[in-house]
Amino acid sequence: MSGMQPDGRAMLRDGFRGALLGAAVGDALGRPLKGWSAGRIAREHGTVRELLPPRGRYTEDTQLTIVVAEWLLEDEPLDAHALARRIEREHEADRGYGRTTTDFLRRLRAGESWDTAADHAFARGSFGNGAAARIAPCALLFHQDRGQMERVAETAASVTHVHPLGIAGAILQARQIAQALRARAEPLDSVAFVVELRSSTSSIEFRQKLRTVEETLGHRPSAEAVRDRLGINATALGSVATALYGFLSQARSFEDALIFAVNLGGESDSIGAMTGAIAGAYHGAAAIPRRWLDGLERGAKGRDHLERLADRLFDKLDLAAA
Repeated sequence: MSGMQPDGRAMLRDGFRGALLGAAVGDALGRPLKGWSAGRIAREHGTVRELLPPRGRYTEDTQLTIVVAEWLLEDEPLDAHALARRIEREHEADRGYGRTTTDFLRRLRAGESWDTAADHAFARGSFGNGAAARIAPCALLFHQDRGQMERVAETAASVTHVHPLGIAGAILQARQIAQALRARAEPLDSVAFVVELRSSTSSIEFRQKLRTVEETLGHRPSAEAVRDRLGINATALGSVATALYGFLSQARSFEDALIFAVNLGGESDSIGAMTGAIAGAYHGAAAIPRRWLDGLERGAKGRDHLERLADRLFDKLDLAAA
């Protein structure tokens, strides 16, 4: 970092801001559509392009992204116990937490250790997409060191997602964000982007999903075919690759990528958040439509706080390289 030219530094900082703000925008844009079918979205709204009520309010995906960023910035060493306690302390019930996560938090408050609480709350370990949806800060801070990034991402995921697919989904999402961030200064070759991810992904299940992304990019299928082939559900396997496709299929525009992703329906908030993090890392905060940024919630941990966290992560990276 110390040898980077000023324009390169500004571009990278913009990518950090874009990833965190993009995740929050995607989360807020998709939140009102969560659980809807694409048909219902089309009947009631046509194509959703604007923030709907509750306008600009993010879900637990963004709240936990903030928690992970603060953990990276303030807790040393980066252990799962410290993150679990942060998640417990910062919990806001009205952010849309599911029953299983609520049970996990109840067990923590009752004095259980995070690992036994996770075992009891998540049968066989969660393989949902929650860990992937909050992983962006790990991808940003460690984007230059894949090994370290994957170790920290696994720690961040394992607090609530000990199933191999839950962890693999979080690691893959971190790699997607980091790869997008590193590709900022170059024209994007979407197929090569997927091939690079697939070649270094150890999970057989996710390699198959990435193969499907590659094949789907070559045929430009209908949104219905994308939903059927890649998934729009709450599992990591049924949403992380979908978010990647949302970014790559609309790679010229942050706005188009988000609109495509949330209008698929299903797990629209998390898919929107993950797509927004990847697209934001690549296009930068400057590419996020002003109407969406202005519509994001403010308050103590709103839009401005996300931007400050992105800057602090960038500054920590800069200090480490000095």
